[in-house]
Amino acid sequence: MDPALQLPTTTQAQQAPIQDAHAQQGHHPGYEEDDDDEDIGSEISDPTSDDLELAANIARYDAQREAFVAQQRADVASAATATATAAAGGGSVYPVPLAPVNKVGTRPNRKGRKLGPRKAAKPTPDILFRLSHAKEAFERKEYEDTIQMIKEIIRINSETYNAWTLLSTVHDELGDREKATMCLMTAAHLVPKNVPSWISAALYALHGVDEMEEGSPEKALALERALTCYSCALQADKTNIEARTGKADVLMMQGHAGQALMQYQKALGYRPLNIRTVRNMADVALDARDARKGAETAKRAYRHVIDHLQREGTFEAEEGRFEWSDLRIYLEFFGILEQWEEGAQQLKEISRWLMGRREEMFWEGRMDDREWDLHDDRRIEVPEFEPARYPQDTYGQGLPVDLRAKLYVYRCKLGHDYEAMLHLRMLDPAAEAAMDDFMDFPDCLKEIAGALLEREQVDEALRYVNFYKQIASTGGEVAVDADILVIQGRCHMILGDKSAAEECFIAAIEDDQDHIEARVQLANMYEDEQEQEGREEAFLLVRQALNLELKGDGKRRRRANGPRGPRKPRAKGDGQRRSKYVPRRLLNAEKRRQQDLEMMAEAAKNFQLLEDAKEGFAAGDEQATAAWMKAAKDLIDDFRSYKDFYPWDKYVKYLGYGGDVVHGQAATPSRNMKLAAMAERLRQNLAPAEGQEGAVSKVPTKILPPDHRGISFDKWLEIFLEYAFTLVRAGKRREAYVVCHAARDSIIWSGIDNTFLIHIAWASCAVYAGDEETCVAIARYFMRDYMPGTDSYRMFAAMCRVCQTPVSWYTSGPAQKFILRQIKTMDNIQAKALKQNPNPPDGDNSEDQTQQQLLPPQEIGLDICLLTIYGHILFSTTSYVYALSYFARAASLDPHNCLINLSTGLAYLHYALKRQATNRQYLLAQAFAFLFRYYHDRLGDAESQANRPEQVAATAAERQEAHFNIGRAYSLIGLGNLAMVYYKKVLEEAEGDRFGEGELRGGVVGNEDLTLEAAYNVRTSCYLLGDVEGAKAVTERWLVLR
Repeated sequence: MDPALQLPTTTQAQQAPIQDAHAQQGHHPGYEEDDDDEDIGSEISDPTSDDLELAANIARYDAQREAFVAQQRADVASAATATATAAAGGGSVYPVPLAPVNKVGTRPNRKGRKLGPRKAAKPTPDILFRLSHAKEAFERKEYEDTIQMIKEIIRINSETYNAWTLLSTVHDELGDREKATMCLMTAAHLVPKNVPSWISAALYALHGVDEMEEGSPEKALALERALTCYSCALQADKTNIEARTGKADVLMMQGHAGQALMQYQKALGYRPLNIRTVRNMADVALDARDARKGAETAKRAYRHVIDHLQREGTFEAEEGRFEWSDLRIYLEFFGILEQWEEGAQQLKEISRWLMGRREEMFWEGRMDDREWDLHDDRRIEVPEFEPARYPQDTYGQGLPVDLRAKLYVYRCKLGHDYEAMLHLRMLDPAAEAAMDDFMDFPDCLKEIAGALLEREQVDEALRYVNFYKQIASTGGEVAVDADILVIQGRCHMILGDKSAAEECFIAAIEDDQDHIEARVQLANMYEDEQEQEGREEAFLLVRQALNLELKGDGKRRRRANGPRGPRKPRAKGDGQRRSKYVPRRLLNAEKRRQQDLEMMAEAAKNFQLLEDAKEGFAAGDEQATAAWMKAAKDLIDDFRSYKDFYPWDKYVKYLGYGGDVVHGQAATPSRNMKLAAMAERLRQNLAPAEGQEGAVSKVPTKILPPDHRGISFDKWLEIFLEYAFTLVRAGKRREAYVVCHAARDSIIWSGIDNTFLIHIAWASCAVYAGDEETCVAIARYFMRDYMPGTDSYRMFAAMCRVCQTPVSWYTSGPAQKFILRQIKTMDNIQAKALKQNPNPPDGDNSEDQTQQQLLPPQEIGLDICLLTIYGHILFSTTSYVYALSYFARAASLDPHNCLINLSTGLAYLHYALKRQATNRQYLLAQAFAFLFRYYHDRLGDAESQANRPEQVAATAAERQEAHFNIGRAYSLIGLGNLAMVYYKKVLEEAEGDRFGEGELRGGVVGNEDLTLEAAYNVRTSCYLLGDVEGAKAVTERWLVLR
């Protein structure tokens, strides 16, 4: 079929759906209503995003519940409708009944009516009788019979609360927790004001959630259901502390620390003395992205509980007992807020209270810590002190070692050197009982070592670092983690051993992929290096640290409600996300060589796996394909991580560090101003020279080797492109585009041949995926970089033709403007050529003939294909008048081109059918003049042969196409009798082809046989004209599948 026949009609553009300008905003599920405003005005105010999100959540679960109810009632149609509505995010599947209308046509008076959900009807005796039988069957463990009985009850009355709870119990006994959860939620919907029902459903949904894999869909679904149940419970009773704290707990498990903190604050507004809520709020405040924001609130909440307990003379609070672990959590906030003096006072006061010496108020206000000395030497200098009143273990001997370490840190921060020295003597790692004292609190060794480093006592700091490693070597849960490695690296830096410091910082990054301090320290060390490579590595480290800080993925400070235990050893392959950037060793040459050898061995192993799986991959074996794709991905990641193969800006963008800096300013301000300033300083040092800002150089600045990891670059390109093809066949077109983009950006394949091959592969991926947007973008590349070129214009048309999508991108504004710029360029070249030779060539002037030969139309920019494409774009947007001007320009260059004449005729024809067309008869005459010119040229008759002697005889498929197009044109204007003549010729061609050589089959664009289309049109015309017998005969003859 001719490509012109695929042009859209007028109605296609008119029937495009109108998109709503106000797109629905995305919110986190589980927000509840604003329950702080209780006045009447809040009921009529505009709904907040929380209200809308909660309403959408409840509506979705209502639809799911109704689908579940319909399934239990065996109502298949209703279940399908409810499920479709739930998938679309809609509300209830049942239509809302209109209010009854009285006789005069107005709605009845609503005054006195009680708003809200109606109460469920009381179970009838029949329902109660059936429920008793179902319970008896359940007690006999006849679960299948019980389910059938309950389903019958639900069929009779689906609002029977006890039936749903019993059905949930049965499913729980059978191990089907999914159905059991849905049954409980359905039952809760029947009594929406019953808070215990919602809480019971939420607790059941959360059962076993801790054992679920982090990030799994099952865990996410369970948390979302629990969140919705708690939100519904709060709708019924916003003062319910269990629902409020439950919702906060779920939000905390989902990682929304800020929202959880708000919920805990609301809970404390109702029950401020609940120690469990205070602990959870403190835990969330420590886990928030910016811990300083919630630190003051959590500190006040703890202080309120402490003051109340001290007034009451007890340690027993609501839902728990105030313990030493609470003091440790409380003191964390003083460190965050850098309130060292107040932290020391609070530590001493609360420790004295926990040890039973609250009556010794005379210690308050003293600037030293003699109260916590091991002996009474300094304490007896205080007149109010009575040595025999309290045991010695209620003074310094009873103070936990981690709290003494905190006192040491506080005194160091305050500059109280003498008090700090006394505490440090009692924290000596060489003491006999040191191992037993620090075994339960090893983290305090890090704090002591960090404080010693700030005082530049490096040797002492190393003593505590080595002592921590000694404890870790004894086994147990203590391990050498990133924090202690950073402290050790800082010690080596001060001592001048940069190589050892580098190893410590890199080991810390390998141990904790999200550790910010390790990256900052390593960047500081690399920044001082003279070579540019050091500054590049420093910039990458700082940008990675800023990204981690922005995402809130830095070192977490969450503590359990007990002693500050150390981190457990991290097992290899524990599911940490793998960073694209791996720090390279710059100072330790031997270690760097070893790292390069390991990476080369890994690449060789992956390449061998690639070759081994190649045969099975080509045969379509799933296991071989999976192995091939994994090995190819590892190889491509290794290639892309080599920064010598990419321009600096492309390499930084690949790592994800180049998207938030605009004109030297960060798009998102950083909380760490020193870190942001360092990143900006390094960026300016690495920026291009003046006048070259933003320029991308793909010229290699270094002499590149002939291969990489022992693999030739041609083979690398083959791996890239084959991996892209595999991804797009697997439905991952975006990932395939990223691979093609990475190959294009590399300076290795900047040659014309390689670039052409990459874009051809990219275009193939877009065509396979049916992505017209990418097809147009790549076609524009060919039209721009291979100009002038008719083949590139044809490629643009062909790629848009094979994409089975609407013509939105083919006719988009950018595409139109790009093609028009090409035409204007062509016209400018033509105008310059005519200006150089203003006199038209004359047949008797040999010089003019020579000039004409030197400037043929194709050399001065006249391109028929380009003009025709732009005409088709205008035609597709129903701009027929403008399209005709470009078709006319194309026809002036090739008057007997079949496609141009057909397009011109169709443009006139469609223009004549418009409502406001003027001189319709003239337009129709013009249309059929061009259509019959196309018809004769396509058939290759005598008139056409005279005009085009080189034309070959038309094939059966071409003749059939010409007959069909003329018949279709007559059908458009309602002349069915004339259309039938040409449709019959199509059928005659098909009849003759049956006894011929089968020319109609296997054309360039597939099946070119138009018999079915013509027969269908004939059948339709016969039926509309009342010739039923004729329609039946045509159907039996041509439209019956054999």
